[in-house]
Amino acid sequence: MRIPGYLDGFQPPLGSSPLVDASGWTTDELFWPAFLLQVGMARSAPHAFGADLADLDVYLDRFEQPDQWPVFTVPLTNGAMYLVVCNLPDDPGIDWVLDTDAQEAHQRSAGSGLPWGLLPRRPEHLLMALPAFGDHDPGESVRTTVAEALRAVGAASGIDELAEDLLRHRACIIL
Repeated sequence: MRIPGYLDGFQPPLGSSPLVDASGWTTDELFWPAFLLQVGMARSAPHAFGADLADLDVYLDRFEQPDQWPVFTVPLTNGAMYLVVCNLPDDPGIDWVLDTDAQEAHQRSAGSGLPWGLLPRRPEHLLMALPAFGDHDPGESVRTTVAEALRAVGAASGIDELAEDLLRHRACIIL
């Protein structure tokens, strides 16, 4: 997988691209509790999906392979965002990379994240993109939308708590 310009600035340069398209993972039974826990920092995610913690711990290893960095492409209203699980041994993290169209939309807005109007509609894309969006108080309509997205991907209990958890932990740096 290739994201234009993304790997160009790494020092020392990477020998080969560790980027792997992980879009197929979203159909795995443990994907959403793992993703929302690992990327969304939502401690309530395992409970909401009824996930076994031991199984989830094993599944989370997929997100942490130094030679394979999972990439999720999220279509936005204007452009796309790439969510990269960067597994550098000494500097792991999540990188949110905007394509040119999304960068232009982001530059036209002011605030701590992308404007709520760009939030994707499909539940899967909405939940992946959520940490990169909005101001500190998203409003009741966004809370309701997040809860509906969680139901759509299989959350069964504690949905409002999980939605609040996700909205409370939206700290990312957009590249």
